[in-house]
Amino acid sequence: MFLSILSRTKWLLTLEVLLLFTSAIFAQSCSESSPCKTLQGGQTFKTPDQVVSSGGRLQTSLLVDVTEFQVDWLNSLRRLYNNSFPSPTLRIKPGDVVSLNLINNLQEPDFSGAAINELRHPNTTNVHTHGLHISSKAPQDDVFLEIGPTQSYSYKYNIDDEQARGTYWYHPHFHGSSYFQVLGGMAGMIVVEDNPAEMSTDLDAVSCPNNCENDLQMVLQLFQYSTDEDGSFSVAQEDLHDYEGFRLNNITVDNSSTTLEEWLEDPTNEIKYVLVNGLLQPTLVMQPGQVKRFRLLNAGGLYALAVHLVNTNDGSSCTVKEIALDGMYLDQPRDLGTGRSVLFAASRVDWLVKCPIPGTYELRSTFLSDDHLSMGEHPSFNGTLLTLVVNGSEVLNSAMPSTLPSRPSYASDLRDVTEKDIDSRFVVEVTPTDTIGREDFSESNIRYKARVNTIQEWHLVNTEYVTSHPIHMHVNHMQVISYNPYIGPYGVDDGGSNWKLFGQNGTGCTWQHQNYDKSVTITSPSDALNYLGHDEKQSSGGLGTIGYAQIGEHRDTILVPPLGNITVRFRTHKYTGPVVVHCHLQSDADQGMMMTTEIVDEGASVEASITSAGAYPSSCFRNDPVYQPGNDSPPSSSVTKSLLLPLVVLELLYYNLP
Repeated sequence: MFLSILSRTKWLLTLEVLLLFTSAIFAQSCSESSPCKTLQGGQTFKTPDQVVSSGGRLQTSLLVDVTEFQVDWLNSLRRLYNNSFPSPTLRIKPGDVVSLNLINNLQEPDFSGAAINELRHPNTTNVHTHGLHISSKAPQDDVFLEIGPTQSYSYKYNIDDEQARGTYWYHPHFHGSSYFQVLGGMAGMIVVEDNPAEMSTDLDAVSCPNNCENDLQMVLQLFQYSTDEDGSFSVAQEDLHDYEGFRLNNITVDNSSTTLEEWLEDPTNEIKYVLVNGLLQPTLVMQPGQVKRFRLLNAGGLYALAVHLVNTNDGSSCTVKEIALDGMYLDQPRDLGTGRSVLFAASRVDWLVKCPIPGTYELRSTFLSDDHLSMGEHPSFNGTLLTLVVNGSEVLNSAMPSTLPSRPSYASDLRDVTEKDIDSRFVVEVTPTDTIGREDFSESNIRYKARVNTIQEWHLVNTEYVTSHPIHMHVNHMQVISYNPYIGPYGVDDGGSNWKLFGQNGTGCTWQHQNYDKSVTITSPSDALNYLGHDEKQSSGGLGTIGYAQIGEHRDTILVPPLGNITVRFRTHKYTGPVVVHCHLQSDADQGMMMTTEIVDEGASVEASITSAGAYPSSCFRNDPVYQPGNDSPPSSSVTKSLLLPLVVLELLYYNLP
């Protein structure tokens, strides 16, 4: 009897343990109706699908459709190219002819919105070849094309014979939906392959076309539902009135009245990641002493990344050298040391990586407390992107290259050109409430014209006193010439659509903007001038300067910090047509922070709508244009401006004295 009771007791205890164990298993099981705060990753690193030109031609199609995309237990419906997250990589060469058939398989309804400068048309699209030196006219990189639901378009790109060999990308650019579509995953890399005859043996060993196994493409894309900051995919779906069947608000979380969409948006659940080639924190394996080339593309459309490799055991780290930025080779490899490469939205960097010591490393994005000094308030991501495992037999005699290929003639060094070589000047003025040049975007409103085959000097200035903006120019790269004192006005908004410009003495400017409403009371904040002095900080270097470009670099996207003033120069080489300039925080661009400029034939009129409501860029108490020596006649002015002024600093000072 006693043994029977004991046996039964043991059996009950065993059953209880089994039940507890089973409950624990089920408790750890995650699903859309029983979500978990942490998404699990760690899959093996993979490269995107490859589409490669041959015999001077590349012919391919991109199908835009809604596709199920899964990260761990979470499934979502995304608009993608070719059902792929990220999109296929296009590998081309200078001189190639690229025929690309874009097929839009998306359907009506297509929310049209109430105005052009708001999020709208989730099912209308097109393609922009970001960073390529190429014609902006159809059938090439015309970003004003409208390819609506069920429509298609055949692009034909003539890749320039001098096209810089490097890392570029493509993404949608229809005004109103580019942010939403890129946020959803519509982005792919373009690699303009190197010429082995023009590079060192060591660089050829880690570069396509001969050694693609050592040339690693990494497309970094945002996967976020959390509403702690901008970037929530589900919020964007709601803003664009996305089809209910594509959303996650029809799934209810177990034992609650909360929808899965609401659960995902809750910031405490921390659903905010940056994926690498569509994978969450994948694992890449290298051998000790092996050299690899990393092509890093920030295709997220929002957050800045400050990328670096970290030894998780606090041991020796890898050797990392920057060799290219935004597709342009540097003069020579730049040793990153223990530093970080900053990638603002749309930026690219090419690394050479060599890890001599076996171990586990992580590719991370890490921002420090002082970084805001050069960036102001800017959306930034902190977290692990990829795990790098270094093991196996050591690779001997694997050398880092010490020289890099030269840049093409259209990206020559313009730092020492003379005043007479500069054909004309222009000021790109970032202003509040997602405006640029004091106005919202209008395709037909040409804000500036420049002659083809001339040298231009532009000044990128930011009137916003807290926030920074990555400014991107189509067709041509810009060379960074200088960071200058900012003496212009600053803009203050009322939290809505109203805003006002103030001189640096705190007095409202005489010259405002076309939508200025003087009946609305807007006061100047006491901390409006806190971010002055970027010229001095950039020159001194050190902590808090990660947001600055280095003088002489060629970029297609440059961060303009709050109260920043940057001089850039570029050649209007070869191509005439529209040149779009915009913020690459794509939501800002979709909502108005974009302008159309134009490159015109020699001898053509350069008359354009430079002013807004009669006010020139950077004007405040007085109103005069920046002198443009290449124009048919100099603009009228109440003062004599020296033709020898290399910068707009003194002119801005004149404009802003009360």
